Amino acid sequence: MNASKYILTALTLASAMHCANAATDNLVVNGGFENDVYGWSASTSGNGFTTVSTVYIYDRGEGTLYSSTFGFPGSLGLPDESRNAAWLGCGYSTGCTPGVNEASWSQTLNTVAGQTYNLSFLLGAAYGSTSEGTGTVDVLWNGVKVGGQSFAGTLDTPYGSSYQIGNLVAQGQDVLQFRTASGTVIGLDSVSVSAVPEPTTYAMLAAGLALLGLRRRTGKARG
Repeated sequence: MNASKYILTALTLASAMHCANAATDNLVVNGGFENDVYGWSASTSGNGFTTVSTVYIYDRGEGTLYSSTFGFPGSLGLPDESRNAAWLGCGYSTGCTPGVNEASWSQTLNTVAGQTYNLSFLLGAAYGSTSEGTGTVDVLWNGVKVGGQSFAGTLDTPYGSSYQIGNLVAQGQDVLQFRTASGTVIGLDSVSVSAVPEPTTYAMLAAGLALLGLRRRTGKARG
């Protein structure tokens, strides 16, 4: 195989591997809940509840407050100012208690065993005229809590709190779950799980580009 063919082969392989990794973004079906509950499973115990509704940006500085469709105003908004979010929580009188009063959203992902993935999501809090709903959620990967903490939504930032959890190793058909940990109400949106590119992808691309540069220099020297 001459240098030109080797370069072409290296670049083709690198491109194919890159596309294979890119094809896994985003593994979460309906991560923005724009198609209501499609792709997700909900579960509750005690007085826990789940719902999906439209939410809007809430701006305390301007005093702007738009009502959500399920009964009380919401502060979790997205850049286009009106999209769906998933809500989970428990009654104001009791709050959420793991194993007693709790709610969760979960989805089984079409992962590749041994592949590493990154997770990102938004959390927001609910706001009402006489009460505020705040809370925390635990993130579970195949039933095991990940991220080293319970995650809270922010009431005053219009887009919610953005979180990322990396280095989730897949077993294949992995289950991602968001489950209430404390408080009363919290909103979930923009859930994304994407594969971490394999190091060989970049190695092959670098090798191909290096050989291409060498080929050009050799050609110029001969000329």
